[in-house]
This record gives sequence, structure tokens and C-alpha cells, in this order.
Amino acid sequence: MDTFVWNERYLTGESVVDAEHQELVRIINWVGRLQSAEAAADEVERVFGYLVNYAVTHFSHEEELMAQSACDERHVALHKRIHQDFAQQISNMRAVDTGQADTEFLLRFLTNWLAYHILGTDQAMARQVQSIRGGMSPQQAYETEQARVSDPATASLLDAVHSLYGVIAGRNQALIDLNRQLEQRVETRTQALSQANCELVLEQAKLKEALATVEATQHQLVESERKRAGLDAQRVLQQLLTQIVDGDPVPTLVINAEHQVTHWNKACAAVTGRPAAEMLGSNRHWAAFYPNERPIMADLIVSGALDGGFEQLYPGKFRRSPLIDGAFEAEAFFPHFGESGRWLFFTAAPLRNATGRIVGAIETLQDVTERHSAEEALRAHQAHLEHMVEQRTAELREANRQLAEDNARRERAEAELLRRNSELTRLNEQLSTAREQLAQSEKLASIGQLAAGVAHEINNPIGYVYSNIGALEKYIGSLFRILQAYQAVEPDGTTEQGALLGALRQEIDLNFLREDIPLLMDESKEGITRVKKIVQDLKDFSRVDSSQSWQRVNLHQGIDSTINIVASEIKYKADVVKHYGDLPEVECLPSQLNQVFLNLLVNAAHAMGPEHGSITITTGVSGDSVWLEFADTGSGIPESIRQKIFDPFFTTKPVGKGTGLGLSLSYGIVRNHHGSIELESEVGKGSTFRITLPIRHDADGDQTVPNANAASRS
Repeated sequence: MDTFVWNERYLTGESVVDAEHQELVRIINWVGRLQSAEAAADEVERVFGYLVNYAVTHFSHEEELMAQSACDERHVALHKRIHQDFAQQISNMRAVDTGQADTEFLLRFLTNWLAYHILGTDQAMARQVQSIRGGMSPQQAYETEQARVSDPATASLLDAVHSLYGVIAGRNQALIDLNRQLEQRVETRTQALSQANCELVLEQAKLKEALATVEATQHQLVESERKRAGLDAQRVLQQLLTQIVDGDPVPTLVINAEHQVTHWNKACAAVTGRPAAEMLGSNRHWAAFYPNERPIMADLIVSGALDGGFEQLYPGKFRRSPLIDGAFEAEAFFPHFGESGRWLFFTAAPLRNATGRIVGAIETLQDVTERHSAEEALRAHQAHLEHMVEQRTAELREANRQLAEDNARRERAEAELLRRNSELTRLNEQLSTAREQLAQSEKLASIGQLAAGVAHEINNPIGYVYSNIGALEKYIGSLFRILQAYQAVEPDGTTEQGALLGALRQEIDLNFLREDIPLLMDESKEGITRVKKIVQDLKDFSRVDSSQSWQRVNLHQGIDSTINIVASEIKYKADVVKHYGDLPEVECLPSQLNQVFLNLLVNAAHAMGPEHGSITITTGVSGDSVWLEFADTGSGIPESIRQKIFDPFFTTKPVGKGTGLGLSLSYGIVRNHHGSIELESEVGKGSTFRITLPIRHDADGDQTVPNANAASRS
């Protein structure tokens, strides 16, 4: 037999809404069949999943209908809140795992919600939609609905069902909160939680028994609905309200606006020990709870003495209900209930008529004594555990102290060992670097000495060749003057001697020799001059013929000499552009700085791509220092290796093509001059090395210089 039978009183006149309401009736009957057959957990989960999908579809259709008809926003907001609350309650019940009780509690919830939703909010929505279609404005339709006088019996039934629905929702949330608290206690108090869970199972068993009573009441409600035809509507609805409240397993009492008890159900009589016959129609409901006359929570709601009254009578024990508007919750201990007293949890909510005026209040009770007992047991167990922890902590503290002392001695020994190892490693690295730089310096010194020797040996023959060419030029000039004099006194061509001289002059082309020999002498002198200049630049570059002491020199001459030396490396790859400033003489080691210039120029030439580029040399003065920039238009240096280019033996050239010491030695030379070398580079556009040197050398000066690996400068 079906649990809920569809009746024409539930029709709203909107086909889509009515069809979906009938679908909810089908779901309720489905849950009823599952409850009677003790369905498996997966079947119950399938019902919850179907309910979620149904709610999404049905609520979207109703809200779309209200939007199309432009219903008043006040009714739309109320309707949406009811939808959201239904979804929240379904989610709460889905989250509570109580076995077979799921279907029983779900069945009561759906039947109560369906009656309240269809007879209340959906009927009101349908009347407003139809009025708007008839030409009434949304505001007029809403105000007309608010002013509409409902059947008193129906209004009372809806208020009671809504309050009962709120109680069920509150119990849902309370059960979820209790489960969450118990789950949290599982993490730290496993043994105590087991006992609490057993007590929760007993409480759920009691709830199941109580819900059986609600089921009988709901069944009577359905039977009464079937027999409604021909009966007086007000009498039947009043009876149904009485059956719902009396059959509720939750202890419940209802008072009217005159503070008289109108309902005192069996569960309330069982908890308080006061029968309904003694309480109904009286205003002595306080006597069931307190020895002296005082208002209970329902009285405070009816009289309107809310916050002040609650603060005075329930100081620190009450709160506003998070689920029901205008409702309050409180918890207190009553020593005269049972053998050793009981803890009761109260929820009181107002009952309103169609105009919103409070016409009474409903109050429910819940026995939470077992929960308090479980909490006390947990606290006692926690105190015992804390005492044991303190004892163990004291024992461990002493052991940890001894262990800490041992660890401290071991750490000090390890730190000393690491320090000595670090010092040895650093000294080894310094020794290795010094050895490599010494080898390279000796190699460069040998090469420089050899170059200086070769230059010296070449310089002598070049000197007398240059001198002899000058003398030869004078001698040829004298010979040309004699030939010119001979030509002036030479016989004419009529004589045999004159003819012979004329033929000889034509044979040797004397006129051409007069023109070409001076040109040959000039070219020879220019070539010898260039050779002499190269030899001199080579001597200047090596500086072996001079002491290695600090000297005041013109850096431009050193750059020019170096360019002349490496001309063969550069001229086929790049053009050298000079932008020299007005530099003073700088106190330095010239041969070492020439080595720096050579390394930068050769590296710039090697960085050029397939196209002919340029190397720009710019110099200038800044305060007590001079600066020199070597900028190229080569391939640039990637960011990933910029921090390594000054490291010894680091090179990007193929194996055997470079030593990786050029920039490292250059960095050392510049640092030895108390200067700095900085780099700016962009891949694909080129690089710029900037050298800064003090004009005067301070032999006792600080050797600390700026970071040579800096990728940019200010």
C-alpha cells in the first residue's frame, strides 16, 4: 500500500509544477517501500541521488516560472530560501549514516515538507502567477496574497507542520553536529569514543521506536486524507494537527497567545511525569520544570520578552536557532527528573497566523543526559591520560637531557671536523688556482720574452735597412741629376754615338725609370716603416725591455699597440671603432693591461657571427678613476653562463681551442690594479665589458673590488 496518496487539493493549476509534485509523491512511496523492505545502503544512496537531481530540476522550473511571470521579489526570495533549506536538509540526512533509520526519518521529512510546501508556498505562488497573468501587477498580487484570509484550520496545520519541520531540521543538524564531535574525539580518545558510539546506537534505537509512532501517525494522516470527502475540513485538519503533535516522538508542547497549553504530547508527558489531562487548557506548564512559577522559553516568545528575558532566565545557556527564524535553543539540568536528574535540550519556535502575528509557540525537549554522561566519562579518561603523560614526560625529559648532552658533544666534534675540512678544501683550491695562474703567467712571460727577443733581433736589421733605403734614395737622386746633365750635352742622333745613346735610352725606358723608381722607393720606405712599427708595438706590448714596476703610461698607446698585434685576428671579422676620451696617464703595469686588452679584443672577434661586425672602444674619466668599454656586436652571452665566465678554465670553445684562462687572468689583473670589470650582454645583440681603474696606484690600498660577475651596472 502507498504511503502517500495524491489528492486534487494539492493541484496548483501549473501543469509542470503539478507533474513534478506527483513525481515527489512517487519518490515518497518509493522510500516507503524501501523502509518496509529494509533496503540496502546502496539503494538508499540511490534515492538520495535521485532526490538531489529532482530538487535541481523542480526548483529550477519553479524559479523560472516566477521569473517569467515577474513575481514580487519578496515572495521569490522566500521561495528560494525554502528551496535552499530543503537541499541543505537532504544533504544533512545524506551525510548522517544511521542505517535503516535513514529511510524512516527521510520518509517523515518528505511527507511533512510536501504538505507544507504544496499547501503553503506553491499554492501562494500559483495564485500570484495567475493574478499577474490576469493583469494584476506583481506587487498587487503579492499584497493580495498577504491579505488573503486562510482557513484557520489549514493555517494552524501549516504552522504546526512548519514548526515540526523546523524541529526535524534542528534534529538533523544536531545529529550531524554530534556525529562530527564524536568523529573528532575518535582521533584522540578511541576507547571513550567506542562507549559514546554504543550510547549513540541506543539513542538511535529509541529514535527508531519513536519514529514508528510518527509513521503510525502519518498513516493515520493518509487514511484521514482519503476519508476527507464529506467531512468538515476544519475539524479534520484540527484532528490531523493533534495527531501530528501527539504522535511525534519528540517531547512537544504548544501554548496559545494566552499562554494556555493547547498540546502536550505523550512523549512530553513521559519525560516530565505530567499527563496531558493535567496540563491542557491550563497555564501551569512551568510546574513540570521548576518549583516556583516562572516563564519557560515558549512564554518568552509569546510575550515578546526575547533577549532580555532569555539573558535573565537562561544566562549563558541559550542561543538563537541557526535554522528557524525567531526560534531559540537552550540546555539545562533538572534534578527532579528520573532517579538522578536529566539534562534537557529545549527548542522553542513561534506560531504565526496568516498576517504574521504570533498566536502561540511550540517547544520541544530532547533528553541529552547520556551525551553529558559520555562527556564526563571522556573528561575523566582525559585527566587520567594526562596524568600518565606527565609521568612519562618527566622520564623522557631526563633521557632527552642526557641525549642532548651527548648530541651536543658529538655536534661540536663534527663542527670542528667540518671546519678543518673546509679550511683544507679552501687552501687546496687556492693552491690549485695559484699554481694554474703561475703556470699561465710563466707561459705568458716566456712568450713575451721570446716575442721581445725576436722583436729586438728584427729591429737591428730593420734599422740599417731603413737607413740604407734613405741613403739609396739620395744616391738615386744624384744619379738622376747626372743622367739629366748627360742628356743635356748628349750628341744629336745624327752621329753614331748619339744614335747609340738614343737606342739605349729607349731600350731601358729611362723616362719610365725616372717615374717608377721614386715610387718604388716610397713604397719600400712605407713597408719598412710598417715593419718597424709592428716590431715597436710588439716590444711595447711585451715590455720585457722595461722593468715590471708601476709606471705612468698612456692607455690609448697600449690599446693601439694591442690592436696592431691582433690585427690579423680582427680585420676579417670586425671593424674597430675608437671613441677615445681625454685620459690622463694612469699608474699601472702596462704589459699586464695590454694582456687584458688582447684577451677582450680576441674574444670579441671570436664572438662574431657569419656577418662582419664591429668592436667599439670607448674611454673616459670618472672622478679619480678612468673607464674603458669594449663593446661588440657578436652573439652575446646567455644568462645561464654569465656567472661562470670569469672562473678559471671555463670556456665555451671546443676542446683544444681555448684554455678558459683569458678572462680569469684578466679579472685577476684588473683586481690587482684595485679596479673592477663588469659585463652587460644580450643574446643576439652583443656584449660590453667595462673596466674601471684608479688613476693612481695605492700600494697599501684595499684589495676588495666590486663583484666582477655583475651582469649589469648602474
